[in-house]
Amino acid sequence: MAFDTEFLWERTFYPKLGLIQVADEEQAWLIDPVALAKDAMQPLLDVLSSKHMLKVAHAIDQDQMCLHCTYGIVAEPVLDTSIAGALIGLGDQISLAKMLSRVVHVKLTKGYGRTNWLKRPLSKQMKVYAAEDVRHLAKAGRILVERLRAKEREDWALELSSRQGEQAKAYFEPDKLTARIAGGRRLDASTYGALRELVAWREREASRRNLPRRWLADDNLLIRLATTRPSSEKQLADFRGLNAPGKASSRGRLLQAIRHGVKAPPAGYEKPSGRRGPTPKESAALVVLRCFMNALAADNALPVRLLADRHQMVKLLRGEFASVADLQAAEILDARAVDLVGQDLVEILNGRRGLRLVNGRATHDKAVTASP
Repeated sequence: MAFDTEFLWERTFYPKLGLIQVADEEQAWLIDPVALAKDAMQPLLDVLSSKHMLKVAHAIDQDQMCLHCTYGIVAEPVLDTSIAGALIGLGDQISLAKMLSRVVHVKLTKGYGRTNWLKRPLSKQMKVYAAEDVRHLAKAGRILVERLRAKEREDWALELSSRQGEQAKAYFEPDKLTARIAGGRRLDASTYGALRELVAWREREASRRNLPRRWLADDNLLIRLATTRPSSEKQLADFRGLNAPGKASSRGRLLQAIRHGVKAPPAGYEKPSGRRGPTPKESAALVVLRCFMNALAADNALPVRLLADRHQMVKLLRGEFASVADLQAAEILDARAVDLVGQDLVEILNGRRGLRLVNGRATHDKAVTASP
């Protein structure tokens, strides 16, 4: 079964779900979550969360967010056709229109993406647009699964697709938000504790006022507040971009959050060790390694991000890997990426591969003598 959602999320803390579209290979339906109470929606929610039916959607992250915020569920199991397309060589982050054109040879009529889906009644044109978004998705999903199986990548696609649901569940959890915002920065325990309390303060305040997080304070500002730790309203006034509530009690809660985080840092927190960014020599080597990774990705018809990101490449440069087993043990890369290109990477990292341009295409070979 294919599904999609239409929603508004520009001016609110939670997304406002305006429409759910579902389809099989024969019919499509538009379901109105504005008019229907949760108990009336329950039969559909049961299907969306049923383990016995694969749900197909395109770029599913925000659809999962809408389902989780509105009904407390995520669709599962799921196939994200954007991810499936990337794994069979259609390109990274392919649009729905382009994917359907290449897989099922249909052309979508676009033009109503940024529309008020909460207004009623919906125009005929809006209904047609909404239905077209799912009408061909079930068939496309079936074809994509067949192509994934031919490449032995079906499980990989399903695993990557499922992560969108896990991220939707974690989107409003302060501890996980704090870890993401900290992003490996070498924050001491008191600063991290203050950041965690500030994140929790922003979640409570944004939810209470029903405002987007960034309208109160963006992530970088929270880092600055946690680092400098203002202790008075006068000091708070020095921070640009802080949309703190006007009431003294609300500003007091923000200052109290900082004090509490400093005095009670998270138990077991350890300051990240090691160098953050690459040294000048590593930066030069990183350029070469990125070229190799791009060539490996092209060889396997994959986006390079599914093999390694920049942070992972730096770790590869700093490690010692005599074998594929060493790469697996390090757990730097996804296990499926190691299975696919692990042997190539070991040879590259140990100087046993050269990179050449042949007819305008990057290629790598073993005809290189390793330096002593």
